[in-house]
Amino acid sequence: MTKAALDGAIQTRIQPHRPLLDLASMLKPGRVPIYGWLALFVFLPNILLVVTSFMRSSGGAVVYTPTLSNYASIVVSSTVQMLALKTIAIAASSALLATAVAYPLAYYISKCLVRGKTIAALMIVIPLWISLLMRIFAWRIILGEHGVLNALLLDMGLISKPSALFLYTPFAVVLTMTSMAVPYVFVAAYAAIERVPGSLIEAARDNGASSLRTFTTVVWPVTRQGTAIGVALAFLMAIGDYVTPAMVGGINGTTLGMVISSQFGMAGNWPLGAAMAIYVLMLVIAILALLFALTRSKGVLTEVDVGAPPRVAEWATLTAGQKLARIAARIIFVGPYLLLYAPLAVITTFSFNDSSVQSLPLKGFTLRWYVDLASNEPLLQSLWFSVELAFAATVLGVIVGTAFAFLFAHWQGRASSVTENLVALPLAVPGVVLGISLVMATSAAGIAPGMVRLLIGHVVFVMPVVLLVVSTRLRRVDPSFALASRDLGAGWWATFWRIQLPMIRGAVVGGALLGFTMSVDEVVVSLFLCGADPTLPVFVWNQTRFGFTPSVNAIFTCIGAISLGLILFAQSLINPLSARKTA
Repeated sequence: MTKAALDGAIQTRIQPHRPLLDLASMLKPGRVPIYGWLALFVFLPNILLVVTSFMRSSGGAVVYTPTLSNYASIVVSSTVQMLALKTIAIAASSALLATAVAYPLAYYISKCLVRGKTIAALMIVIPLWISLLMRIFAWRIILGEHGVLNALLLDMGLISKPSALFLYTPFAVVLTMTSMAVPYVFVAAYAAIERVPGSLIEAARDNGASSLRTFTTVVWPVTRQGTAIGVALAFLMAIGDYVTPAMVGGINGTTLGMVISSQFGMAGNWPLGAAMAIYVLMLVIAILALLFALTRSKGVLTEVDVGAPPRVAEWATLTAGQKLARIAARIIFVGPYLLLYAPLAVITTFSFNDSSVQSLPLKGFTLRWYVDLASNEPLLQSLWFSVELAFAATVLGVIVGTAFAFLFAHWQGRASSVTENLVALPLAVPGVVLGISLVMATSAAGIAPGMVRLLIGHVVFVMPVVLLVVSTRLRRVDPSFALASRDLGAGWWATFWRIQLPMIRGAVVGGALLGFTMSVDEVVVSLFLCGADPTLPVFVWNQTRFGFTPSVNAIFTCIGAISLGLILFAQSLINPLSARKTA
C-alpha cells in the first residue's frame, strides 16, 4: 500500500471519531482556567438559582426542603400570568418599535449615504454607552406634567392644559425602552445590510423589480436573520429591566421584573423570586427560539460577495417625485437621532437651569449645580466608589479576557465556539436574572454585600466584553509572526510582550474602555449586590425615588461627556481603519 493510500485510509478511519478528538482537545490542561471560570461564574450561579426555586421560605430564610409549591403558585396565579403577559408585551413592543426605527435607518446609511457613513452609524451607537439612568430620568422630565412634551403641545395649541397621561403609564415605559433598544437593533441590522451585495440589488432592478419588490425578495430575506439578533438583544434588555418601569411607569408600569426584585428585597421570599426568574427565563428562551425559527435564512453570504459601494443618483438627474422622496427620507433620517439625543440634551439643559424644580419654563442660566458637586459629599463618595470598582473590574477583566482570547485563538473545533459562547452568556441573560443568580452564588460563598460582591458581579460581564473585542482582533492577526519569534528562540512571554501585544494593543485598550463605561453605569445588577456604600447609579436611583437634587443633572452631564470621549477613543482604537477613513 502506498503512503498516500495509507494516509487516506487512516483519515477515513478517524473521521467518524472526530467528536472524540474534540473531547480530547477540550480536556487539555491549558484550558482548565476557562472551565474554572465557567464553573464558578456561569454554571454555579444558575445551578443555585434553579435549586433555590425548588425550596421554600419561612420567616425570610430559605428552608432546604424540596417543593413544587413555588412553581404551582406561579401557574395558578392570575396576577403573575397577567404581569408576565404585560412584561412580554412591553418588551416585544419596544423591540418591534425599535426595529421599525432602526432598520430603515440602517438601510439608509448603508445603501444611500456616500459620505459620512461611519460617523452616522457611530452616532446611533454612542447613546448605548451613556448612563442608562441619565436617559431614563431625562424621559421622566420630557414626559412629566410640566415637562417638555406638555410645554410643546401647549405652545402648539393642541391641548389646553398640561396632561398627566404621558408619564407613569405603559406608554412611557414602551417609549423609554424603545429609545434604549434602537442602538441594539441598529448594530445588528446595519451589519447584516452591509453584507448585502450591491450586485444582487442591481440585478433585481435590471430585471424590472420595483424598490418594494427588491426589498421583499432580496434585501429582507438576506438580512432578517442578522436583524433578529438585534431584536433578541433589545427584547432581552427590556424584559430584564426593572429600573425603567419603576422610574417612568409607576404602578401602572409594574412588570414581572419589579415583582421579582421585590422578592429579594422587602418580601424576602428568595425561593419564589428564583422560581419567577426561572419562569421568565423559560419564556424568554421560548420566544427567542420562535423568533429565530421564523427568521432563519438559507445560505450564507461569503466575503467574496461583499464590497459593492452604494450607487446614488445625482440630484440633477432626479424627477420631481424622486427629489421629494429624497428630501422626505433625509427628514425621516433625522428622527431617530432626535429620539436618542433629545434626552441627553434635556439633562444637559437642566444642569444649567437656575431652579431646583425639574420643569419648564427655565428660570435662568447658572453654574451653581456644578459648584455644588464639590460640597455634595455623599454623591462624590459614590462617584469615587464607582470609579474604584470599575477600575478594579476592568483590570481583572482585561487580564482574564485577554488570556482567554489567546486560549480560544489556539483552540480549534466546534467545542471552542460553544465554550466561548458559554463564557459570554452573562451578556445575554436578562439583568434581573443575572443579578439574582449572582446574589445567590456570593451568599453561598459567604461574601457579604459590598465591594467584593460588586467586584465579582461586574467582572462577570466586563470580562466577556474584553474577550469578544480582543478575540475579534486576534483572529485577524497573522500567527506566523508569533511562530517565527518562537522559532528564533524567544520564550512565550517575550513573544507575547514584543510581538503579539503590540498588534492587539488597540483592541485591549478599547475593550477595557468599553468595559469601564459599562461598569460605571451598571445599575440593575448593582442594586442586588451593593451594601451600605452605593455606587453612583445606585445613589442616583435612591435620589430619584426618595428626594432629588439638581446636582445629579450636573454629574450626569459630566459623566456623559467623559463617556462620550472614552467611547470615541475606544472606537478609534478598536477600528483604526474606519477612524482613518472618517478623518
